[in-house]
Amino acid sequence: MRWITLLGRTGTVLLMVGLALIVVWAPPASSPHQSSSSGSMPAEQYKIVHSGVYRSQTGFEISVESSESVRVYLLGLSSLELEDWRTQVRAAYPDLDDMWIKLFTVPLIFVREAYPDLDDPQIEDVTDIVWNVSILDKGLQTHPEIVVWQSPPTRTLSYEFFPADVLAVTVVVANPSSSNATVRTKIRHLAALAPRDRAILPALLLISIGIALAVPWLILRKVKKRTL
Repeated sequence: MRWITLLGRTGTVLLMVGLALIVVWAPPASSPHQSSSSGSMPAEQYKIVHSGVYRSQTGFEISVESSESVRVYLLGLSSLELEDWRTQVRAAYPDLDDMWIKLFTVPLIFVREAYPDLDDPQIEDVTDIVWNVSILDKGLQTHPEIVVWQSPPTRTLSYEFFPADVLAVTVVVANPSSSNATVRTKIRHLAALAPRDRAILPALLLISIGIALAVPWLILRKVKKRTL
């Protein structure tokens, strides 16, 4: 029976180590870094609600509440891809302000591809069409690889995101319905002490092995107590 006791104690140690890794990775329950917005979204339009650069140890949680069913997309680009897209936009729209290009690189790429013959566009020309859901759908069909996550049509959601690599993330909310929607979004920034992919999988493995080794020992101890 000594080997059962030895394996059981080993399993207990592995279980504790796995739980410790979970605690190390887990983001704090609350974060002072958060933002929220609320307002009306016209029918068949979309908008960018957040953008930022994230790493395996930094992420965010997005919460959405809407009066109509909306779709939420997380669009991700590497720093090289983002700069390449900005170069393309500057070449296509030389008269657009550079700040506008930096803020809205993704939708401007979508407009350029949906309307390749739009010569020398003015800012008014672009803003009249850039937020149409049809433009978004066309862009996502052309670049499905940038969609790192998307929601089904929903009125409420909460989703936590940590990228595997450094990624410039654009959060998009689309209202495909024929009615205006009142949409409230909240972004809460998260930070982990260890990269998720380096901590969570080993932790789950250690916990599983620990439980498998400890259960026979615990059963044996229970049986011994009953016989005493």
